[in-house]
Amino acid sequence: MIFVTIGSLLPFDRLVRVMDDLAPSFPQEQFFAQIAEGKYEPRNMPFARMLSRREFAEKIDQAKLIVAHAGMGSVISAMQQKKPIVILPRKYEQGEHTTDHQMATARWLHAKPGVYVAMEDADLRTTIDAVLAAPSAAAIPPTAPSEFIDKLRAYISDL
Repeated sequence: MIFVTIGSLLPFDRLVRVMDDLAPSFPQEQFFAQIAEGKYEPRNMPFARMLSRREFAEKIDQAKLIVAHAGMGSVISAMQQKKPIVILPRKYEQGEHTTDHQMATARWLHAKPGVYVAMEDADLRTTIDAVLAAPSAAAIPPTAPSEFIDKLRAYISDL
């Protein structure tokens, strides 16, 4: 299943519409979308406006791929479950967010294992095709890297 999620705070009709248009071109895949309070309702994939934490976790677990906005909650959820994620950042200029921080987040995440970035709508299809052809995801380790912890300890001990 390909799980499309736009987060819980703001609508993201552009992502939902593009994925709804793409869904029929993946007849071998099931889709499910979490769309929040957007105006656009998908015609080609089942959806829910909101999911409970448990339902969200179940969808992540069932998914072979997650397609989402560039929100860290979605990215972390995918990485914790070792699921590949394709992100499309919201754009300030299109009224999708209050700043362009998701564009910066997407650029920062671009080289991270298991995270695939589509900066534009037109990039979603080729990015999804590439991920489905060779999925790979990295898990977030349960603790910070030892080098980072050592630096924190040294900083704190110098206070």
